[in-house]
Amino acid sequence: TALACALLSAAGIYFAFGLGDQWWLAWFALVPVLWLAFGETRGWIAFGASFAAYALGATHALAAYGGIFPLPVMALILFGPALLFAVSVMGARFTAHRIGPLAGMVCFAALWTSCDYTVSTGYNGAVMSPAYSQVPAPLFIQSASLFGLWAISFTIAFVAAGLATSIRTRRALPAALALTLFVLNAGYGVWRIENAAHAPVTRVGLAADDSMIRDSLEASGASADRIVNNYAKAAMLLSAGGAKLIVMPEKLALLKPAWRETVANRLSEVSRVTGATIVIGFDERNGERKNEALIFTPDRVAPAVYLKRHFVQVLEDGYVRGPGGFVLPDRTGVAICKDMDYPAMLRSDVRTLHPTLLAVPAWDFGADGLAHAEPAIMRGVENGFGLARASRDGLLTLTDATGRMIATKATSFAGMVTVIGDLPRGPGATLYNRIGDVFAWLCIAASIALLAMSLTKRKRAA
Repeated sequence: TALACALLSAAGIYFAFGLGDQWWLAWFALVPVLWLAFGETRGWIAFGASFAAYALGATHALAAYGGIFPLPVMALILFGPALLFAVSVMGARFTAHRIGPLAGMVCFAALWTSCDYTVSTGYNGAVMSPAYSQVPAPLFIQSASLFGLWAISFTIAFVAAGLATSIRTRRALPAALALTLFVLNAGYGVWRIENAAHAPVTRVGLAADDSMIRDSLEASGASADRIVNNYAKAAMLLSAGGAKLIVMPEKLALLKPAWRETVANRLSEVSRVTGATIVIGFDERNGERKNEALIFTPDRVAPAVYLKRHFVQVLEDGYVRGPGGFVLPDRTGVAICKDMDYPAMLRSDVRTLHPTLLAVPAWDFGADGLAHAEPAIMRGVENGFGLARASRDGLLTLTDATGRMIATKATSFAGMVTVIGDLPRGPGATLYNRIGDVFAWLCIAASIALLAMSLTKRKRAA
């Protein structure tokens, strides 16, 4: 029975979370192991089944990162979330057996959300949160504008625990409570989407050419010139389609002092001729290594510069960290790829700089194109901005402040891919942006309180 529960949950986790794209499965994936844990199965068996289920489910990461990251990093990706999940399950089991089934439900949701939040404060940010499973269904992520993505994690966990508890106890109340929260979350989603303000739109163009990735690794002026000319042609075409903001991926070419000015002059000319703002990423090597976005506007000869602030572990060791956020006078902000995995940093940017649209050059790993776009989309919902994200080896995406997809297209090694669309700017302010991670801290407090109460109680009769 334990093996069957572990395999059922593993399948659900594999297809719903991380690189999975079956968002609806997230609401049921955890039910089998929770049903097992809430029963009288021995504790070590419940722990093992929970750990194995999440670790097996997390093997979807091998498709994108296997052979790229070293073994210790891959082990952390597979087993770190599995350990936290199993600890959350066991804490909920302890509470359910000592206080009661309803307390166990709340304890699991609070513990798992607390773990999700705690991990997000670490080096890798919130990139592995289960909440992103719901990004393909914008209806269910609008509560992030109130309490952050932690509200989504809590809701998923509470619904799964409620279903498992009702099946285990054969009582309707736990499932009814779970359904109530599910409906409230969805109802708020309907209301927020339908009442989204009719914000001004900016016509945005995105471009990426995966066939030039090899050229981008060459430290030569000729290579940089080929790449920039190729993207300059794409910018001209997007401008002809009415684009006023054009976003291109990160690290498109290696820049050194010998040819940096030539590259900048070419792109500055394109911006001046087209009247469009161009945001484009480069890997600068001038003694220091800098992952930078150059921002060209029609009224300036020299580009503004934004430096990436968070880096991919191992692959980007040694880069200089940028000093802070960036926003243009029209309230268009800039961030680069990995920066979007850090809710607290983006919340701080919005509170101080007030962007209503974010331009994000990026570079993904092929198989994780959607999975790594989802955290960026969630940041837009949390903080109320539209998102223009241009990634190599991934997706070109335009999403509004409710997470709805305006336009998207996969990039290709066959040549240049472009996307153009009218992107609504967001309000630039949400409740979450003002109150921060209050909900996450409440979950931590609830977890501690429930576990402490459980220690004072004797085990309930079966």
